[in-house]
Amino acid sequence: MSSAAMALNGIGNTQMNPSVLNKWLTSNGGYVKDDLFVWASINSWGVSFKGFITNDKIEQYISNGYIVILNVHNGGHWVLATSFQGDTIYVNDPGYSTTYYTLAQIVNGNTGVYTLNRMPNFLTSWLLSIEEFVNSILGK
Repeated sequence: MSSAAMALNGIGNTQMNPSVLNKWLTSNGGYVKDDLFVWASINSWGVSFKGFITNDKIEQYISNGYIVILNVHNGGHWVLATSFQGDTIYVNDPGYSTTYYTLAQIVNGNTGVYTLNRMPNFLTSWLLSIEEFVNSILGK
């Protein structure tokens, strides 16, 4: 859930943090059975959950701009992937000071993937500002 909050914040939902997301998930069907995260529950925040991938596809999905959340520590922890180099996947880790994991440390087949389903808020605001500026120059 914390990695999902980091991802949502990164796409322009700047008010998002783990506390805010946890409250929202609790009120909006984001958990089942003993606090298990419902991956598709955050789709209304501008992403679409695509499913789980195997470790041999992690680099491909990162390269293609997907949001990739890895399962590490033998299934007990989730981290947000940021980039890769060879078998090393660099991460934002909400629970540890770890900056990377190797493919061997990632639970195979349990990596969640999201795509953006709309333009992030910060880009929309930026484009509207440019449009207003251009219109002011053109006298519209």
